[in-house]
Amino acid sequence: MSHVLVRLFKEPLIQFLLIGACIYGAYDLFGAPPEEDADLTVLVGANRINGYVAQWQSRWNRPPTRAELDGVINQYVREEILYRQAVALGLNEDDPITRRRMAQKLEFMTSDLARVIEPTDAELEAWFQENIEEFSSPDLLTFTQIFFDPDARDETTLDDAAAVLAQLQQAGVPDPKTLQAGDQFMLQSYFQSATELEIRKQLGSGFATSLMELAPGEWHGPVLSGFGVHLVYVYDHSQAPPPVLSDEVVRPRALEAWQAEQTQAFNEKFYDALKSRYDIVVEDNDLAPESLQRTGQGAAVKESPVTGSAS
Repeated sequence: MSHVLVRLFKEPLIQFLLIGACIYGAYDLFGAPPEEDADLTVLVGANRINGYVAQWQSRWNRPPTRAELDGVINQYVREEILYRQAVALGLNEDDPITRRRMAQKLEFMTSDLARVIEPTDAELEAWFQENIEEFSSPDLLTFTQIFFDPDARDETTLDDAAAVLAQLQQAGVPDPKTLQAGDQFMLQSYFQSATELEIRKQLGSGFATSLMELAPGEWHGPVLSGFGVHLVYVYDHSQAPPPVLSDEVVRPRALEAWQAEQTQAFNEKFYDALKSRYDIVVEDNDLAPESLQRTGQGAAVKESPVTGSAS
């Protein structure tokens, strides 16, 4: 059944029928009511009351008393009456917060439509392979470093590091005695299973980039950081295996990302369909975006010159 829905949803005709339904649904939800429907009745329906009871039960682990339920209903009635009066007075027309909130509600409605559809396994796999880097795990490095302080050693810093490096390369694997060859350092000398990002945060981008290229099992240097000069021994450089869609952690993440991408695309189609119904008029102004002054996506763009001079 889901495969049939996927095929139907991909048909351009079906997509625009859904978009059309959204448009007319939006007019029904947010449009101005006809005069004959503009009565003075505030209906508190059974479904709304049941919703209040369920919300109260969920929050307080008990049903509301009669007085508590009456209080919730009275609050809704008060809010509804004040809202209708505010709309009647046009207070919602120039309120940027209200405009933004209503636009968001309309986008949420179209987003819910897009999330109903799930891809086939083949479609999700193809999308996953195109975006596989988003789901790859970072390399992990385990290393130790010896620090040489240029503030303390001045011009001899690099020479001192080179001399110690020669000794370390002969000794091979680090031991507690060789690790005392450098200067005191504010960070730790040993890093276990650190990602490149973690190394960047502590020792800087240049150090992290250089470290990623060093072969394990030997001493390297000098490696520079913002602190000074380092000699580095890499114990291990672990590269994570490529992610696979069948992984129980990876698949939900991939599906969520695919749905987010589809939702964004559907919202753009919905907006373009709405925009095509309007004539967009942008007054001639040097500060207006050039894209609005000269082009329109599916809609007529008219420029109306502004008369008069600026004060």
